[in-house]
Amino acid sequence: MAPVSLTQPHASHSHPPRVAASPLALLSCALLLTGCAGPAASVRPERVIAEVVADGIRVTTGGQPVLFYRTGPDSGREPWRVNYIHPLHSVAGAVITEDAPVDHMHQRGVYWAWRRILVDGVRVADGWVGDGLAFEVTRRAALDRSDGSAQVDARLFWRVSLAGQPADIVAENSRIRVYPLVDGRRRVDIEVRLRALRRGVAIAGTDDEKGYGGISLRFGNGALVQLTGDGRELLATPAGIEAGESVAFSWPALSLPWPARVTARCTVDGRPWTRWVLRQEPSMQNCAYPGSSPVDLSTDRDLVLGVTLDIG
Repeated sequence: MAPVSLTQPHASHSHPPRVAASPLALLSCALLLTGCAGPAASVRPERVIAEVVADGIRVTTGGQPVLFYRTGPDSGREPWRVNYIHPLHSVAGAVITEDAPVDHMHQRGVYWAWRRILVDGVRVADGWVGDGLAFEVTRRAALDRSDGSAQVDARLFWRVSLAGQPADIVAENSRIRVYPLVDGRRRVDIEVRLRALRRGVAIAGTDDEKGYGGISLRFGNGALVQLTGDGRELLATPAGIEAGESVAFSWPALSLPWPARVTARCTVDGRPWTRWVLRQEPSMQNCAYPGSSPVDLSTDRDLVLGVTLDIG
């Protein structure tokens, strides 16, 4: 190919007439150069979208998945494996939760469950492994909020067998709110309200030094996790520990898309709950409420459990 000249041909020595630019044209050019050409050049704030689908509620942003709240069992899974979050994604898109891992088949994403569900002091169900407990989901709702967040609402009943007959003993109202990114991190608020439908209903963790039960997080890469509580290093122990108001899970050996850090803050009736059962192996991280001693559920007011997740 012949070289292309970048100079103008010299066939003529005449100069083209100059055209004077109007002030309006100069202003338009300046706006284009500075990126201020109008609404098309502005950056739209992120919006989080929640959508009800056949077996749960899907939360996305910009067409990318954020989390899925399951209200119907996945194909081939146990009927009780509902009412939990999985998958939960990092900001960069990695799935950071696990469901039915081979080491603990009953663990499931972000979930809330108790080893002992009691009526009149007698254990009638084990919600941790789905023994003797069924969920009847009666309401699912997906709401988009004016601040760009999305909200997931669900109402369900806990059903057990009493005197050989099915009986609903607890009404649960759960709410999940997912916020737009702030400084590259995402906030997820989870609130679980429990109210007894008859007197004598109680919940408890295991009857040992662990006392595990309550809101739980099953993250992947459990053997690589480092733990801090209120900024101090924590080491996992078999028993529950006082971990602080803010517990952080980090994976310094991993890189994107895995999150650098996930922070969790648990509350009970609006007050910080600081007792955790923590693991540095493939297992759950458990905000252990109430522990080994049962707590009665009221028939006229809700017990309100919450966790706020801050995800990178």
